[in-house]
Amino acid sequence: MKAGRPPTPEQREAEHHRWVTRAERVAELIDGHTRRTADRGPAPPVAEAELLRQHGLLTLLTPAAHGGAGLTWRTALAAVRVLAGADGRIGYLLGDHYVSNASLWLAGGPRVQALLGRPSAERQWLWSDVVVPGAAPLTLTADGDGYRLSGTRLAPIGVAAADMTVVAAAHTDSAEPLLVGVPRESKGVTFTPEPESTVPRPDGVTVRYDRVWIPSEHVVCSLDPDTATPRASLLGLAIQAVSGHLCLGIAEGAMRYCRSGAPGGTPPGARALAGYGTWLAALDAAGELAKRVAEQLADAAARPTLTWPERAELAARVSRLPILAADLATEVTFGLYETTSDWPSQQGFDRFWRDARAYTAGIPLDKRRREVAQHFLTGAEPARTDLA
Repeated sequence: MKAGRPPTPEQREAEHHRWVTRAERVAELIDGHTRRTADRGPAPPVAEAELLRQHGLLTLLTPAAHGGAGLTWRTALAAVRVLAGADGRIGYLLGDHYVSNASLWLAGGPRVQALLGRPSAERQWLWSDVVVPGAAPLTLTADGDGYRLSGTRLAPIGVAAADMTVVAAAHTDSAEPLLVGVPRESKGVTFTPEPESTVPRPDGVTVRYDRVWIPSEHVVCSLDPDTATPRASLLGLAIQAVSGHLCLGIAEGAMRYCRSGAPGGTPPGARALAGYGTWLAALDAAGELAKRVAEQLADAAARPTLTWPERAELAARVSRLPILAADLATEVTFGLYETTSDWPSQQGFDRFWRDARAYTAGIPLDKRRREVAQHFLTGAEPARTDLA
């Protein structure tokens, strides 16, 4: 969307479908590549990132005023879901990019938005994050008009392909947790592949920060819950929405893969047919929930002000999606894996249930279930700053 006169509802809908169609074209290219290289090693997804860049998907969510396409979370999440159906790793890569970049627009101030936002759009930067809730914090030590970032962290392989990474670290003097932007070419940043890592598939990377210079202008925001705003806290809800769309896309991709790979002339048995019918019905229901979540998140992100009670209601609704989608992705992909075990064309299908297993393992489902239940029963407010 161009900056200027607000688009009509019809124009917004047409633009949404245009970008989803673009994502579908990218998914077709990625799906063909993934089928040919199902046993790829833990290499950074540089080629895949370039494909996203060439088709403009990296600036989809960036505001038009800063050089981006100016679309909303509704379209961004639809793109994640489409790409996850072709390759869960690339769906994750794009979803992580959207959340990491959105830290500028949801939590950052005008200064960091101007400094990093427009160059990111102009150069089509890929963003990623090194934010691990509960882990020993990386450290930021004051040094002149900035900080020195130090520490080591296991991270998704996409970090090694990212142009900009947002990193959570604690100030050594005040212990305040801060979110800072770290360019890939920064001196003192090293990446070591971890073939046996499960972050988020068996392909991760260890990132080491050795007194990396962080200018004060690269501080995106504080992660202190006492200073959080309702708008900034939408980052945590965006992560949940991405997780839900990612899991849903993986399950839908598995269903399509089995339909296209079914051996001709061999009708499935009664048990398999029952499974297909149940899963299709469940996926339709989850898909409707995903659409509502995307629309509600987009509406909240578009508002200049948001109250904590409004955010709590939204959080309780958004959290339902990863709960449902994660369980469904596991059930569908494992059930299909069993159903197709004797197909000649089954080779390569295991990537779907491996993706589902790996990505759902990172979602704190028990915590989400408790929060949804407590909000329903007592009105208790979900965690305000939760980047899990």
